[in-house]
Amino acid sequence: MSRVQLGTWGIVTLVALRVGIGLHFFYEGADKLQNPKPFSAGFLSNAKGPFADQYKKMIWDPDGAARLDYEGTVDYWNEYAQQISRHYKFDDKQSKQAEQIVADFDGRLKNFMGRWKPEIDEYWAQLERRDKNLQDPARLALPSLQMHEMKITGERMKLKGQVVPGIDAMWKDLDRALNNVATSQQWKQHGELPIGKVGRRFGDSEMVDGIIPYFNLIVGACLVLGLFVRPAAVLGGLFLLTVCASQFPGTPGAAPIYYQGVEMLAMFALAAIGAGNLAGLDFFITSWLTSNKPSAVTAK
Repeated sequence: MSRVQLGTWGIVTLVALRVGIGLHFFYEGADKLQNPKPFSAGFLSNAKGPFADQYKKMIWDPDGAARLDYEGTVDYWNEYAQQISRHYKFDDKQSKQAEQIVADFDGRLKNFMGRWKPEIDEYWAQLERRDKNLQDPARLALPSLQMHEMKITGERMKLKGQVVPGIDAMWKDLDRALNNVATSQQWKQHGELPIGKVGRRFGDSEMVDGIIPYFNLIVGACLVLGLFVRPAAVLGGLFLLTVCASQFPGTPGAAPIYYQGVEMLAMFALAAIGAGNLAGLDFFITSWLTSNKPSAVTAK
């Protein structure tokens, strides 16, 4: 039983709040689907506070180590060529063509890594040095060493920028070359098979990039329609809570989270009130459930 009687303006404002937040979520999801590009890696890498390490561990191949692993990359490419053959149902001639393409890219990668070997070796050495320094937090507390570490980080990122993008370009070229082996009829019948990425793991930033747009769309649509508002608002509020926790208040360098915090609290309020029963589809679901609930007399 309701303990509060809402007036007309109370109902209007709650509906407006529900629809407004719903549209925000919906358009965020739609924009990410219309303009697909990585977004979570940058967000996770900027995490501040006690949970920062957990957020940063979710980033897919943050140092490019998986892509710089020659043997692991070539093994992945060969497996992808086999997947392509099965996907498009290649004949023998096409399968051999796919194998030759991978062999050509194998040589291309080998030449690339040989040409950049000094830079790659230096990059690995710097990663090793960084990991060793991270095991000594007291070292990083000294201002002079912090400046030195920033300089080393800049040099390391410069080396990564020289090497990893070239390898990324090869992945894209291989994807295109292998899919182009298929005939137009095979394309129409089976659809393109993306190459994917090496070093993937459950819950990484690539997985987040794939889930969040649809999550935003569904939560947004539920709030706008007033359908399943309680679970949708709770899930949306918990998502915003994770956003707030990534920039933990009071942590040096943390970005302000006022907007996300206010929207999170509003989401939990909508869930607590059951705002889908106010000019929403939840009203009809609740009415149907109430009318079909057996009475105490019937139960006896």
